[in-house]
Amino acid sequence: MRLPGRRLLLAMVALLLLAGAPLRAQQYSLQNYDRKAGLESLTITALLQDRRGFVWAGTEMGLYRFNGGNFERMGVAQGFDKGEYVTTMAQDPRDGLLWVATQSGLRRGDGMHFTKVEPNGQPLVVDVGRPLVMLDDGRVLLVRNDELMALSGDGRGKDGQGQPWRLQPMFDAAQLAALPALRRITTAYLAQGRLWLGCGTAVCSLDASGHGQVVLHGPRQGVPADGWMGMLLDRAGNLWLRGTRHVSVRLAGATRFTARDLPESATGVVKDDGRFVEDRQGRVLTTVNHGLARWSDAGWTLIDSRKGLPDININALMFDTQGSFWLGTYGRGIARWAGYGTVEGWGETQGMQGLPNWSILRADATHMWFGNELGGSVLEHGKTRLQPWPVRIDPLPRQALSLAKAADGGIWIGLYDHRLLRFDPASGGTRLVARLPAFIKTLRVDRQQRLWIATVNGIYYLDGEDAAVQRVAAAQTTDRQCSDIAEGDDGTLWFACNTGVLRYAGGQWSRMQTRGKGPVAGFSAVAVDADGSLWLGANEPGVWRASVQGDQLDIAPIVDAWLDNTLAYFIRRDQRGWIWVGGGGGVDIFDGRYWTHLSRDEGLLWDEADQNAFFEDTDGSVWIGSPVGVSHILHPQEMVARSPHTVAITSVTQGDAPVEAGGEVNMDGHAAPLTVRYAVLGGAANGNPRFRYRLSGSDWVDTHSYVINFTGLSSGNYRLEIQALDDDHRTTSASTYVDFHIPRPWWEMWWVYLVEMLLLALLLAIIWRWYSRRLLRQNRQLEALVSGRTAELTEEKRELERTRAELYQQATHDSLTGLHNRRAILERLAARLESPGRHAAGLAVGLVDVDHFKRINDTFGHQAGDAALLTIAQRLQSQLRDGDRVGRYGGEELLVVLPNISRKAAIERMATIQSAVSAQPHRWGAQHFTVTLSIGMVWIGDEAASVEDVIRRADTALYQAKHRGRDRVSEFMSG
Repeated sequence: MRLPGRRLLLAMVALLLLAGAPLRAQQYSLQNYDRKAGLESLTITALLQDRRGFVWAGTEMGLYRFNGGNFERMGVAQGFDKGEYVTTMAQDPRDGLLWVATQSGLRRGDGMHFTKVEPNGQPLVVDVGRPLVMLDDGRVLLVRNDELMALSGDGRGKDGQGQPWRLQPMFDAAQLAALPALRRITTAYLAQGRLWLGCGTAVCSLDASGHGQVVLHGPRQGVPADGWMGMLLDRAGNLWLRGTRHVSVRLAGATRFTARDLPESATGVVKDDGRFVEDRQGRVLTTVNHGLARWSDAGWTLIDSRKGLPDININALMFDTQGSFWLGTYGRGIARWAGYGTVEGWGETQGMQGLPNWSILRADATHMWFGNELGGSVLEHGKTRLQPWPVRIDPLPRQALSLAKAADGGIWIGLYDHRLLRFDPASGGTRLVARLPAFIKTLRVDRQQRLWIATVNGIYYLDGEDAAVQRVAAAQTTDRQCSDIAEGDDGTLWFACNTGVLRYAGGQWSRMQTRGKGPVAGFSAVAVDADGSLWLGANEPGVWRASVQGDQLDIAPIVDAWLDNTLAYFIRRDQRGWIWVGGGGGVDIFDGRYWTHLSRDEGLLWDEADQNAFFEDTDGSVWIGSPVGVSHILHPQEMVARSPHTVAITSVTQGDAPVEAGGEVNMDGHAAPLTVRYAVLGGAANGNPRFRYRLSGSDWVDTHSYVINFTGLSSGNYRLEIQALDDDHRTTSASTYVDFHIPRPWWEMWWVYLVEMLLLALLLAIIWRWYSRRLLRQNRQLEALVSGRTAELTEEKRELERTRAELYQQATHDSLTGLHNRRAILERLAARLESPGRHAAGLAVGLVDVDHFKRINDTFGHQAGDAALLTIAQRLQSQLRDGDRVGRYGGEELLVVLPNISRKAAIERMATIQSAVSAQPHRWGAQHFTVTLSIGMVWIGDEAASVEDVIRRADTALYQAKHRGRDRVSEFMSG
């Protein structure tokens, strides 16, 4: 059925607006390179990656080469003057030589050294923004003064047994007269054996040899009148044209061009070139006013600053061999789009409110649920913006720490305020199932459809939707915090708790005994491998692997540089059998053979992950929550792909003089040092790699520098060996070598030895004559040496005693606050509990927690949090009596021990301490804020008590203080 004219027009306008609508589906992670990365000019005119893997950047002030971490400007030693404006770059596919056009002339080189291309001895300047085209016959096509020119030769001339540079017009007078449009060439492109040109306001094509007939493509061929500046032949064989106002494409096998125009609002800025690139998915991208446009079957999609791209014109585009997307900007340097096509980001810009995100769940085939600080959000398949979740109950749910799905599609929601909710998708209703005595850490529905609930004071379960929540007896399990639940392939349930690992199998509970080197602070995360072994995270940095032997776990730490410093928030096994570990510094993946570290360098929105915020989707993709949003890893296999690094030597010099391979280096004490510069290729942009080097026969030296200097080496033949260390992939590159020779200095010649022997003989005669006198003098000197050595030994003894005292201080005190550390304060508490005189007056113990400490870190940064914690520690210390002790128990928790004090006095003393410390403001820069304390106190009289019992009581009292509104002292009351 045909639409009336007006309705048809409105429909077409709507479709055009939809095709040109800015993309609001994701946000992206960008790694920026500016002056700190070595770019002296932040306006990028061209980007290129050569066949060796080097990334090159042309700027308004010179040519730069990326060494894997920073950009280095090519200077006089490489054949460039300072401050040259680079207009375009190209690489000859035949010999790999680079061609660089600047406003002072054209240059050609191997990437290490460049020479000027000067036909008839005159600089050759190419029109700005016009590309260079390499023909198969060796000629180079360029545009000068709007005229297409052909450059031939190699610049060596007769003496060099080559051909001098020769520059001549591509078209003769007859061709120009027959087709005047050839007098104004705007671009040139070689595709499928034909040369395509922007000529006047049309497009021309001819055989690549330049001798065939020139074909004009204009409106009759689907090419509107425009200034055509860019062309691309994509992998499907489609030829794209970019003008100042139009985009056209000739599909493979077609004879006419089809309009693919961009929205007018996106192309209002006239440019002198048109950039096209094609991504791995075969999608074509081009630059627009403030961002990018990407073509897919649905039309153009605009990607702008609302997705994290620089809010400024993009001048240059490039995909490197690793799939990273490089963007050269006007005035903002270079941005590398990490995780392009592999990672999507969903955050506040896309409607996710109430960050951080705590939990993730697929509710059905078309809806993803995200639980966060202020409730939750829902993402519907195909939508570009999240909506608030449909959970409605009074009071409104907050801090949704865990989500779980029942077999009937119902969604269980565990909240920090102790409530367990159930959402019924059929009715859209939400009901309160239970209010637990403690806040919920995690939920899990086992294969029997029983809901398990881990809380801070034990384990609960619910046997069916309408059943009552029951608590597992603490005598069977624990009344302490349990943080995670995992189910093995055989249906066995495992619980990670502060008191250890619990197992539930065949209706029986087991407290697992551990053997080996395990953590001392209990467990917080657990995953079950296919072979039944466990992966464990703890309340301290590290990851452990445990095999199950009856009721015993044989446990051992995973030795790894990243994991050794990771506090594991979650550990999960996916359908592939891979192990995922999320912590405060990123995510680590074990694919059964290798570990891979993921962070913002690989496209994650944030390095820190959140507990319960891991979900493997039905298509094998993975969702990971963080404080700033959720990262959706579309293709995890691409993230763990190992791309070995290669170290490339970029220069070996002594002073300003280059040193050839195996060349001589004079090091007689007056010459400049030997300087070796190098770069890393292959995945080089993913972070800042480390290096190690050694001279033959010596030990390895680790460094982050891209420069090595040598001085004072003795004569001989040397080989320098360099390797790149990739911490993210735990790999070491193959070695790269530099050989050099240091000749003997003049004082090591034969005649010098002869003179030395004669002088030695003369000296021996003199020594013999005066032997007795020297012997006596030596005896006196020996006595003096003995006396001096005795004094040195005495001083060394004193230094050793000082060192021991410093080591004791480090072992017993917290490095940030200067207070006793956890072990030291617990030892002092144990000593007080065991002291015979303790019963005389009593003992008070206070567990102090900084209220809303995370808000300080989130608002002002972790440095502000550290400063506030240090100030609180100092203020606490100032409130103590002689004999009182305070220590850092963990994180923002402090432990105060007040001996010889009555219960009444202890309550008053704790209140005084709490109010005195909480009343004083804090300052961070220009910001002022207050920090309150919550204290859980326990008083011990003449009854026997263990450290664990005292801490448990204090922790319970602290929880009561938190529950009652914080900023108070709460005393533990038994019963």
